[in-house]
Amino acid sequence: MNSFKRLDIHLGGLEETHPLDLTEPKTVEAIILLIVSTGRLGEVKAEEIFLFEEDSDEELPRDHILTHAHHGKRIHAHRCRHIKVTFIHVDEKREHSFRPAATIGKLLNWAKANFPVDKSAKYTLRMTADGEPLPHAAHVGAYVKGHDCSLTLYFAPACRIQG
Repeated sequence: MNSFKRLDIHLGGLEETHPLDLTEPKTVEAIILLIVSTGRLGEVKAEEIFLFEEDSDEELPRDHILTHAHHGKRIHAHRCRHIKVTFIHVDEKREHSFRPAATIGKLLNWAKANFPVDKSAKYTLRMTADGEPLPHAAHVGAYVKGHDCSLTLYFAPACRIQG
């Protein structure tokens, strides 16, 4: 018997993963059907869900077979194919679309490259201007719920002087 590894699926709109213990490789379509059957994404149809490998710019095709080679790679399931992110830095805004499996670290690098800032300084992304910094390894899709495929993030220096 083939002992296929456990596959942790990051679910869109949630900051947690859903483990799938599989005994054999399955197609993306089959994985999506398993995810939908759990109800963890709410009332959703299989054709509304897409899978992505972490930080990949491509969606996984429905007939793609997930094998042992995917073990250890982070897979993300989401309703959105792209998420339009609005970055706010001081009084400037920039927009760019990312796949839901893009990490906050990838978004942070994009913001740093697209705002006139000191490239050697440390920055963070936050949900609110005074909120906690988002973890670099988190997926942007974790912060987008439902069908609204957009998000606003605040791009700010990592250190804040409080007094």
